[in-house]
Amino acid sequence: MTMPVTHADPVAPEDGRREELFSTRDVARLFGLPESRLRYWAQTGFIRPSRRTGERVLYDFRDLIAVKVAKELLAAGLSLQRVRRSLDALRIKLPDVTAPLSRLRIRCEHDTVIVDESEHAFEAQSGQVLLNFAVDSLREEVAEVLTFPVIDRQEPATPGDAYEWFLRGCEEEAEWDGADPEDPAFVAAKTAYEQAIDLDPGLASAYTNLGALLAAGGDLDGARDCFDQALYFDSEQPEAQANLAALALRTGDPETAIAGYRLLLEGSPDHIEAHYGMARSLILLARKDEALAHLERFLAAVARLYPEDVDEELAARRDMATQVAEELRRELEAG
Repeated sequence: MTMPVTHADPVAPEDGRREELFSTRDVARLFGLPESRLRYWAQTGFIRPSRRTGERVLYDFRDLIAVKVAKELLAAGLSLQRVRRSLDALRIKLPDVTAPLSRLRIRCEHDTVIVDESEHAFEAQSGQVLLNFAVDSLREEVAEVLTFPVIDRQEPATPGDAYEWFLRGCEEEAEWDGADPEDPAFVAAKTAYEQAIDLDPGLASAYTNLGALLAAGGDLDGARDCFDQALYFDSEQPEAQANLAALALRTGDPETAIAGYRLLLEGSPDHIEAHYGMARSLILLARKDEALAHLERFLAAVARLYPEDVDEELAARRDMATQVAEELRRELEAG
């Protein structure tokens, strides 16, 4: 997974204020969300921080609007796919708004997200009821919340809706050692994802994570079925596409893997896992120059990540990719 970012320095917005930028920790405190959830949203492209200063990726105020919209729509019971469409529409529309952000009101009526400016209102797309907040009040909330000391928040003991069960599955899976499918953490994660699917059969991300869990546990057929279901409900979900390609590579079919990764990169040209998997597939077919190009794209994408988002596994793959890329350069130069 990857986190493409826009290189930009803080600028003065239309209302004359100097733009503030916010870290993942700031945003988590502001909205009462686990940092892990924000990172997952960023890695899956659901909500990405859109600014970068030096080595840090940061949220700007429009990103905060997206987080607030997503949190409230999910709490109102929408599926991730429908919320994703709403956010995509907001990303397109907000840069074209002529009124200062402080004068906007964002609300939902039935299946439509509405953005009110001072003189008119326009539709975004695919929302639900129960969302109505003034952007200026969000700015005030930011100033108030981020002056408080950090308070550890406890997650609910028993998940309620499908998304909470999905998050429980993520937490349990993080406790699994990755080796024994009989381990209680594996069983608990699998149960949580299945409960999420029972509550919301269209929750594509739950199918994707369940499939990844099953694949790690050796059930490749079950994993493939889950990824197919994820793409049935969200045909553009990059994680399911990447995992299907990875399954093809794992089962000794690099040609199919390449086709899958190529399709994924058409829609997500900076997808980290796609470049890594594509390089591995091309190496198996002795297409060294193409493999090197994808390894370089992989390494460049990892370098753009905020350091806290580079875990041990990704760091190990980065180091291996660096070594393999150097060997490929030597071989291509010698040839």
